[in-house]
Amino acid sequence: MKLASSLLVTGIIAISVWGIALLQPMPVQALSSAQPDSVTPKQFPLEATRSNVETKTRTEEHNTLRVTLDTLIISGNTATLPTDKVQRLWQEFNTNTALNSRLIKQPLAVYVVYKDFSANFEQATITIGYSIDTLSSADDTVTLNAAQYERLLSKKKHTIQDIALAWQDIDYRRPINRVVEIHYLSEHSEITSSELLVNYGE
Repeated sequence: MKLASSLLVTGIIAISVWGIALLQPMPVQALSSAQPDSVTPKQFPLEATRSNVETKTRTEEHNTLRVTLDTLIISGNTATLPTDKVQRLWQEFNTNTALNSRLIKQPLAVYVVYKDFSANFEQATITIGYSIDTLSSADDTVTLNAAQYERLLSKKKHTIQDIALAWQDIDYRRPINRVVEIHYLSEHSEITSSELLVNYGE
């Protein structure tokens, strides 16, 4: 009798867990799964300059590291497109000779900003670019005001699979203001490390 009741309770728990999992909204795919290993700006000596990527405050809350980014203005390539087509924007960015000709020093990072997501998270306005402090001039810019983010991937070398799994950690039940990928560059413009941040709305 005890065995039968135990099996019944186990079955109810299993069905409940699967039911909750199936009710979760579908996460977007790994958006930068097609990111290149390097970018192609003209070469500069690497300068030890202060990056806008630095964080001001860090607190542990529910095992999620919260960071505050300074105001950041970037310039590059922007398009509204399906998130699984981001490779096309990377190609445009890497062949943007007008942007690269305006570089005045070696960029420390490439920023990928996703915002204005569609209701099903399959489309967004995406910008890939450099901080304007590395450019002599900037025509089209995107401004990210100082805000608090949850860090989904810490700054280190990550595989494409790491980034894909981190996108699945986003809480799609909450309003999402923007997702920011930061890809740090070597003096040879190779991506040496990355991090992934999400900014939720109220």
